[in-house]
Amino acid sequence: MRMIKMLVGALAFAPLMAFAQVSLTTTAFHIVAVKQADGSVTEEWQKPENIVPGDLVGYRIHYVNSGKETATDVVVNNPVPDNTEYVVNSAAGMNSQITYSADQGKKFARAAELTVEENGAQRPAKASEITHIRWSINSVAAGSSGDVEFKVRVK
Repeated sequence: MRMIKMLVGALAFAPLMAFAQVSLTTTAFHIVAVKQADGSVTEEWQKPENIVPGDLVGYRIHYVNSGKETATDVVVNNPVPDNTEYVVNSAAGMNSQITYSADQGKKFARAAELTVEENGAQRPAKASEITHIRWSINSVAAGSSGDVEFKVRVK
């Protein structure tokens, strides 16, 4: 009972404290190659309307700190969607350290260090074996926002 009173007492002061509050919004895009007037081809991230196997899909995760304090050690952990395959070197995010998992998010490592076990031995993980992507961001100032993103190919 004493612990409950302490928790209730602490929560009563919570609105008076300033907290970092980071929220995430994920948006999917259909990535299409568009030929430019000069003959070059650029990638455009468009609203997904009709996605079929073989298409590229981009995921952009927007984060914003709507709190009054800097958020530190922010982690964005995103699974690679079912029936897709991660596109090598497509994960990006300013001021973030990107790591990957090939075991449903249990262990993470940089791409060059990510391994899986096969026939009792460790070998480098293939893009098709990546199950999760994690962005670690040192800090997000109050009122600041940013984006992280990655691409997949639909199976």
